[in-house]
Order: sequence, then C-alpha cells, then structure tokens
Amino acid sequence: MSHITKLILVMVAFGLLGGVVNYINSYSAKNKKAPKPKVSDLIKTMITGVAASFLVPVFLNTISSNIVRESETDPIKLVVFAGFCVIASVSAKSFISAISGKVLEKMSKVEEDVQAVRTVIRPVILKHTELDDDGGNGKTAVIGNTEASNGTSDQVESSRLKVLQELSGSEYAFRTINGLARDTNMEPELVQECLEDCVSSGLVGAIDNSLGTRFYITEDGQAHLLNHNGKTDNES
Repeated sequence: MSHITKLILVMVAFGLLGGVVNYINSYSAKNKKAPKPKVSDLIKTMITGVAASFLVPVFLNTISSNIVRESETDPIKLVVFAGFCVIASVSAKSFISAISGKVLEKMSKVEEDVQAVRTVIRPVILKHTELDDDGGNGKTAVIGNTEASNGTSDQVESSRLKVLQELSGSEYAFRTINGLARDTNMEPELVQECLEDCVSSGLVGAIDNSLGTRFYITEDGQAHLLNHNGKTDNES
C-alpha cells in the first residue's frame, strides 16, 4: 500500500471518528428538553469531520511541519497525524473557518509580495528596455508576414548578422524595430523581415508588455554570432 493511500485512509477513518465524537458532544445527556439526535445530523457531522480531516495537511504545511513526509518511514508520526485528524474533525466548523481564513490571508500576502517585486523590478526593466520616440506608449509593429527582399541570400544573411550584432552589443536588453533600424542604418521593413526570420529560427526572442513589442537576442543567437565571428577570423 502506498503512503498516499495510507494517508487518505487515515484522514477518512479518523475524520469519521471525529465526526461521531462531535455528534455525541453536541447533545447533552443531562438536558432532557434537548431535541433527540437525528441520523441526518450524524451524517452531516461525519461528512464535515472528513472535510476538516483533509485540511490537516494544509494546516501542517502552513506551520512548516514535516509530519506528513516523515510519517512515511516513522509509524509514530502517522499516529500523530491521525491525532491531528481527530482534533480537526471534532472541532470541524471552527477548524475549517480558521484554515480558510489563514489560506486567504496567505494568498493576499503572496499577492502583495508579487506586487512589491513588480514595483522593484520595473525600474530595472525600464532601464534595459529601449523606448520609442513617443515615450514607449505606442505599440511597435508586431512581426508578421512581409514581402521577401530582392537581395541575394548573402545580403539577407549580412542584414541578419547586423541586427544580431546590434542586439548583442546594445546597452538595451530589449530593442525596438525603429531603434534597430536607426542604429544599423537599415530600413525598418528590412529590420522587421530580419527579425521575423531570426525569431522563427530561434536566434531572437520577442516579448509583449505595456511598452509594446520588444526583441532580444537568445543564446542560440549569441552562438550563431560566435560561430560567424570564428569563421571570419579563420578566413582572415
């Protein structure tokens, strides 16, 4: 029997046991005026107990406990885990409410942390992202199907290498089509065609964010440049 199966059986069995205990405790034997126990109430408390029992691993995770993992090799830990399941199922309603509140609070904290990280990283992104002349709010043209140029394959490869070299040596990690066209003295249409070809071959990557579409050289693109430079040096 696998460890997961054992845990599930423990949670179900002791969740039902805790539900029965909760059912018994909910009726006072001394109070004769109290309503008589109903079978439907017993079923409800048992189901609630099992539900609370299945939240025990979540609770243990929130307190950074390793009982679940350690119980795989240590039977005593499995007994302790079963005890947690009974406690949780006996006080099912309050336990479920407490865990739900804690999980929601943790999710809110994670969201705040993510927002804080975004706030810290944004200046770094802006520093390494080239802006358009309009301040970066305009959308850069997205690469798409363009007409093939009239140049030879050597000219096309030469243009591609110029774009890759500019991407590699630029102070910006993310470049615009217009910026690359300006720094390479090439037409924006030709730059876009080169980028389209490079993106399709994995030499260049493209990202879309609030600033628009930006391009960056990939590891394959750097390797392609190194390979070309090596051939050039050998020919020299």
